Amino acid sequence: MYLKQIELHGFKSFAEPTTISFVGGGAVHGKNVGTTAIVGPNGSGKSNVSDAIRWVMGEQSMKSLRGKKSDDVIFTGSDKKGKMSLARVALVLDNRDHVLPLEYDEVVIERKMYRNGDGEYRINGARVRLLDIVDTLAKAGIGKGSHCVVGQGMADAILNATVQERRLMIEDAAGVKHDQIRKGRAEKKLERTKENLTRTKELIAEVEPRLKLLKRQSEKAAKSKVVREELHNLQKTYFGFMWHQYTQERRAIEENIVAQQRRVKKQERLVDTLHERIATETATLQKAKAMPAHEQKKKDLYALLRTVEQEIATARGRIAVEEEKRTAEKRIKSIPVDLHYVRERLEDLQKKNEDIITRLTAIKDLAELPQIKKDFHTLGKELAELHDAAGKKTIALPSDANEEKLRQIEKVITQLQKDIARLEKQREQTQQKIAHIDQKITQEVRDDNVAREQFFVLEKELRGAQDTLDEARTALNDTKIVLARLEVHEEDIAQQAREDLHVEIDTVAYDGAKINVDETVARINALKREYERIGGIDPMVLDEYNETQERYDFLTTEVSDLERAIVKLKDVIKEMDKKIHSAFVQAYKEINQEFTKYFRILFGGGNAHLKKIKIDNSKKRTNNDALNQQADELQEQDDAPIKKNKADIGVEMIATPPGKKIAQLSLLSGGERSLTSIAMLFAIIAYNPPPFIVLDEVEAALDEANSRRLAKIFA
Repeated sequence: MYLKQIELHGFKSFAEPTTISFVGGGAVHGKNVGTTAIVGPNGSGKSNVSDAIRWVMGEQSMKSLRGKKSDDVIFTGSDKKGKMSLARVALVLDNRDHVLPLEYDEVVIERKMYRNGDGEYRINGARVRLLDIVDTLAKAGIGKGSHCVVGQGMADAILNATVQERRLMIEDAAGVKHDQIRKGRAEKKLERTKENLTRTKELIAEVEPRLKLLKRQSEKAAKSKVVREELHNLQKTYFGFMWHQYTQERRAIEENIVAQQRRVKKQERLVDTLHERIATETATLQKAKAMPAHEQKKKDLYALLRTVEQEIATARGRIAVEEEKRTAEKRIKSIPVDLHYVRERLEDLQKKNEDIITRLTAIKDLAELPQIKKDFHTLGKELAELHDAAGKKTIALPSDANEEKLRQIEKVITQLQKDIARLEKQREQTQQKIAHIDQKITQEVRDDNVAREQFFVLEKELRGAQDTLDEARTALNDTKIVLARLEVHEEDIAQQAREDLHVEIDTVAYDGAKINVDETVARINALKREYERIGGIDPMVLDEYNETQERYDFLTTEVSDLERAIVKLKDVIKEMDKKIHSAFVQAYKEINQEFTKYFRILFGGGNAHLKKIKIDNSKKRTNNDALNQQADELQEQDDAPIKKNKADIGVEMIATPPGKKIAQLSLLSGGERSLTSIAMLFAIIAYNPPPFIVLDEVEAALDEANSRRLAKIFA
């Protein structure tokens, strides 16, 4: 596997889509190899290429990418081009040898970052997680923390690293990155599992006392449940039987009530018939008794007849008056209209008004009312005429000039003639009614004698029928009282069913068996007393006990599962430790040899090697003699398995340039430190060559002579 090309767009200084292809310079063991150099002045963006590679491999530290915020990797704009909203970098890897565990011959690992903070990872176009990227690259021995990308300060960081960090470098070079990831995940999972185990045991400790209490209560509740079930079943039998009995009795009583109601209705119809016949005969008798009424009516008719004749006479007299007025109106009269005239007319009108009021107050006969109304009307007209004449010098009253008054007089005379005709007709009708009443009085006297005999016969039959009806009604009322008592019993038994069984009585089934009611009631009462003696245990206790027991069983099972999981995780960690240690031992040995070789090449002699250091975490290192003594002891055991925990073993670098005796790396000069770091770096790379290596100005601190020695390694 090797790196074919890098695609950049919007990442840092790469505003335009840029593709950097790496063409192999030859083939070694069937693989393309070669070196590509990217040159340019300071600030041209050379280091951005190495940053892009680390970024796409999952680097999250903005400090490592020479930035502060996540969107610092996105092109921020220039004088000629505005800022971009997206940064994209893609690594195109040749995977024909399937070093990456993917079925593709070419793998494209891509990362995008948007200015709003959103981002995504893709492998061959499919969206994946950062975890998937890290796992995939770790299987090929590369990643954001590996030595496939070496920055300007990374070489010096090797010397400044702690002994534990150098051990991790060797383990990474040993190709156990994937195993380290698996181990780290197993350790985290182990911690979580231990925490879950602790919490589960705490829950069990909480549940156990409650479970013991519930167990005692459940045993008591079980006995209570047996008594309650027997009581419940016996109550169902009792209520079902009693309701069945009441239903049968109700049906019989209701049928009896229906028959009695038919008898009562039949007798009521007979009594009604007799009442109607008696009413008929009574009406006949009432005719005879009504003769005084007929006489009174005839007397009233005679009085009406006299009134009509009087009205006729009055009307004829009024006609005569009106005719005289008509004659008077035909006379011509012209008088001066002055204050004396008006005063004289007002006094005359005042007298007429007082006369009309006196007549109206003393009226006794309604026949006088029309005349009074007419006089009032005439008075009003005269007052209006006086009002019209006021202010005129004279007023003429010619016989033919006052035509309106004459027409009114004629109209009154005509109306009076019509009234006379009507009254004469009314007189004739009244006389006929008087004759008709005389005939009825004669006929009623004859019918009265016959009706009296029939009335007494019907009255005797009615008394007998009424007695029979009263007896039927009494029997019906007695039966209804029995039904009412039964309804009370039904309501009582229904209420008991609701209180004892919490159901409606009509839902209780009857099994058809006959029971002894007294014995059943006695047994029910005995069971109730026994249930009360046991104590009212909440029926939910059994359910709660079962639920608590299930929870306790689940928790204990969970503890067993967690303990087994802890054992398995420990086995996995132990297996990973063993595998990592085995790889470390082999890598340590070979990297130590390569370190010595590259050191001598770069320095033209001298000596350098690695030493294992036992780390005492409880005490601080006090002097170098103790370190060297421990290192010598461990150095003799390089070929033997190390049983110590990895965290207690570190790797120290010993470097002695030609002609010098240096005890500490800090005593090396700047150039010597760079060469020593490069020697260690290339020793690691030589042991486990990655698919590609990016060196970002690692020779910056070297002089020309040392740069030439470094070039020998590349050659």
